[in-house]
Amino acid sequence: MQAGPQFVIVSGMLGSGKTTLLESLLTSESAPDTAIIVNEAGEINIDGAVLSESARGMTMATLSSGCVCCSLTNDLVTTVQDLVESRRLSGLHPFTRIVLECSGLSRPGPIVSSLQELAELRFKLHLVTTYDCSRPSLLSGDFEDAVAQLAAAGTVVLTKVDLVSSERRNEAFAAVTATNPLAKVVNEFSASIRAREAFLQPGGGPSLAVNEQSRQPGRRQLLHPRVRVFRAKLDENVPWETALDWLENLAGALGERLLRIKAIVPGDTRSNRVLLQSVGTTFSAPRRLNPNSSSPLGAVIIARDCGRQDLEEIPTEHPVTWFDH
Repeated sequence: MQAGPQFVIVSGMLGSGKTTLLESLLTSESAPDTAIIVNEAGEINIDGAVLSESARGMTMATLSSGCVCCSLTNDLVTTVQDLVESRRLSGLHPFTRIVLECSGLSRPGPIVSSLQELAELRFKLHLVTTYDCSRPSLLSGDFEDAVAQLAAAGTVVLTKVDLVSSERRNEAFAAVTATNPLAKVVNEFSASIRAREAFLQPGGGPSLAVNEQSRQPGRRQLLHPRVRVFRAKLDENVPWETALDWLENLAGALGERLLRIKAIVPGDTRSNRVLLQSVGTTFSAPRRLNPNSSSPLGAVIIARDCGRQDLEEIPTEHPVTWFDH
């Protein structure tokens, strides 16, 4: 079965630049192939709950159920199904991407979980988070929500970069990469480049900065003491089923403290490698890597209120070596 469109979840604190980022996408040549879903109380005001065509051909829909994190499941699923079906009946080719703009305090985990009801659409899921350099949420009272958003992201877009000094910008970059070393960090002044990197060239691999020179060599990356990044090395002889059991035990033991997992585990043969990822305790479908991949077996775990001892106590039938990030 052919893969479906990219589904992009855009999160970020209130006023962090989500709407500005989407407006930059509206001006791109890819706009007609994109659908955007927003909250009725969101920063882009779209009245009603029916689809409409913008001046540039962008298809838009509204969720009328308030905070998408709290009450979206039925509304979101129905809206996405309507978008896809309306597009099909119109005779146009399927959307390239569907973008969901979350409210400021939404946490991506429950949203990702709700999308399981749309498994037949075979979405390629990507999470984007905006981070305001002028009002760093990791240093605010909204720390819990900010960490949940950042840890889940495949791409983090630094915003308001033109309003702060280079030192503040570097501090924001360091805080984001320390919170989520797995994310691609977009650190650009150009609004069009930020939109391109967020929507047209999504990340999700190892930590990558668009402007690597903005990172100060030797600068200590500070992370809030309640959030830690751990790395685990797996034994080369660990069976596929044992690796899965270990990850399930890890997710069950940590529960809401688990923010993100990215793991490379063995496949059904020793030459195979499989990528497994989770947002919170919700795992995406396994992805088989290139048979010639030399990637070592292991995992990166981002967790809150968790020490290495907690992880070492999680049952496993094969050796796991833990390292603090």
